[in-house]
Parts: sequence; structure tokens; C-alpha cells
Amino acid sequence: MNTARADSSDAEELAPGLYEHVVTAGLDRRLRPIEARVRRVRLDPADAHEVLARHLAALVRQALRSVGHGEDAETVARQVELANRIAAAIADLAPPNATDPDALVAASHDLLHAIAPPPRPPELPSFPPRPSVPMSTSALFVNGPGQPNLGTELRHEIASADRVDLLCAFIRFEGLRVVEQELRELARRGGQVRVLTTTYRGVTQRKALDRLVDLGAQVRVSFETRTTRLHAKAWLFRRNTELDSAYVGSSNLSRTALLDGLEWNVRLSAIEQPHLIEAFALTFEQYWHDSDFEPYDPARDGDRLDQALAREQRGPGDQTIEIAPLEVSPWRFQAEILDELEAERTVHDRWHNLVVM
Repeated sequence: MNTARADSSDAEELAPGLYEHVVTAGLDRRLRPIEARVRRVRLDPADAHEVLARHLAALVRQALRSVGHGEDAETVARQVELANRIAAAIADLAPPNATDPDALVAASHDLLHAIAPPPRPPELPSFPPRPSVPMSTSALFVNGPGQPNLGTELRHEIASADRVDLLCAFIRFEGLRVVEQELRELARRGGQVRVLTTTYRGVTQRKALDRLVDLGAQVRVSFETRTTRLHAKAWLFRRNTELDSAYVGSSNLSRTALLDGLEWNVRLSAIEQPHLIEAFALTFEQYWHDSDFEPYDPARDGDRLDQALAREQRGPGDQTIEIAPLEVSPWRFQAEILDELEAERTVHDRWHNLVVM
């Protein structure tokens, strides 16, 4: 429930529970009769500007919607006029030099979508493909019917990125092939790719890491999985235009996970969640400089990687476990049994268990 809705009716009872609303004059009036069971906190000077900006954004959004919902140019013109009046009022009220005098919307009423690099004559300017979701918007991808799959979105993100960071527990060759061409093009135009991965359970394939290095990526591997059990699957796309984006979810770099697996991945936008993008970037940098992740050179470290993967595939005993390229997921009743088995081992330290099915 937003602040505008909380202020909507003096007669409406406010539901008990947690809130995080700026107390407006209307909301304050509604709170006074129940003040004995109300908890308020002062605006924190450290982030008051963010809280107030969200409040004003809601008011501006409501005002712009009230102008009209039509799809014609006249409706847009009215919305632009109102937006410019609001911007002018801010400029009049704010301290000197606090606002940009050129912040008014131009008379062309359009959006800048891209600037192409200078072409080589007689070539025409070439623009990278855009993701299906606007660059300023967050989204959830589940590889569902009729929806864009994660692989297609990642290809478009890479095509418009200047730097890519990938944090991924398992990297498979067939998954890399889905985005290989875009990564090659990124390297050709001088972009940077950094990859953090592991040998956990022996699922990562050496030929996938070798190909990444061949594509110009910097790769670091955690060989010690007993202390470093990385399960994260996340991409960060940095752009010189500062229109950064990130994907965080369940998809490892495998073909099934990227194209048609039942995977959930959230896309973050630097416009909507700049704090999450920066948290991602800072955490990745910490991992990148952590001694648990070692630079991988196929010529120097290939044999060591093979041995680490084989050791992980064997497991705690001597029996070799072959990891097939298929991604096998348990049925729901099997997952429940596996969860109970894991609890017996990790919580109760009971390692002699019998499962009857």
C-alpha cells in the first residue's frame, strides 16, 4: 500500500502490520485516534532524501496519470507540459545550482535509445539489439511459454555491454555455446569479461573454461570446495552509459537452464535498484580478490582442473560418479526425501540412513 492510498479515506481503517510510509498531513490525521498503538520513527538524515524522493515520485506518477491515459500525441503533450511545470517548480524552490536548468523535457517528446559508434564509410551506423524488457525496468524470467527465455535476454545484454561479470557455480560447454558469439563480439570491440566458478561436484567442464579463456575472458576457479561452496548464479552487465543491469537467479551456465528449464531469474536495473547493482559489484570484487579463487590458465592449470573435477565426481568414497551432461531434477516426493536425508546428515550428524521407496 502506497502513501497515496494510505491517505485516501479518513473513514477507512488502517490494517495492523508493518508500514514504511512518509507521514503526510492526511495520514497523520488518521493515526491520531489510534496513536497508542502506532510506532513512528524520525526520518533518518542519512537516507531522508531517498525516502522523500519515493514519496514525491508516487505523487508525480499519480498526477501524470490524471492528465489522461490516451495513446495519442495530445495526451503525451499534456503529460510533458505537467512534467516540465513540476521540474520548473523544483528548480525555483531548490538551492542554487541544485538542479540542472536543462532538465526540462525537449519539445520533440522522445527518448534516446542508443548512440552508435562512428561507422566506417560506406557502412551505416549499427545499433545493438535491445532486451525485451526496457533497460530501466526490472523483470522476472521463468522460461515460460510465450515468454522470452533467459538465453535470448543474456545475448542481448552482452551485445550492448562494455564489461561483463559472471558468478556461476557450474559452467557447461553447451550452455556457453548459447552466448559464445556475443562474448566473442564483446572481446572484439574491446570489452572485458570476468568469470568466477568452482569445481564443486565436478559439474563444470574444462572445455567450457578453456573456451572462455580463448574468447578473452579472465577466469578464476575455486578448487577447494570443502570451504568454498559457491551456489550463486548471477550476471552483471556494465555499460559506459551507466545503464547497468544484472541477473540473479537459479540458472547455471547450461543449455537447459538458459533455454527451457524451469528456472527463475530476476533482472535488476541500475535505474530502479542502483543500491543492489552496487552491492553486486562490491561483492563480486571481494570474491575476485579472494585467494580461494585462483586465476585459471589452461596451459598451466588444465591438469590440475581435470584432477579436481575427477576428485569431486568420485565423492567422499572411492566409487566414481559419472556426471552426465543432462540436468536431472528430482520429483517433488523425491526432493522431500532428499531434504530429510540432508537434515539427518548435516543437523543430526547421522550418516547411516536407510531410504525405503
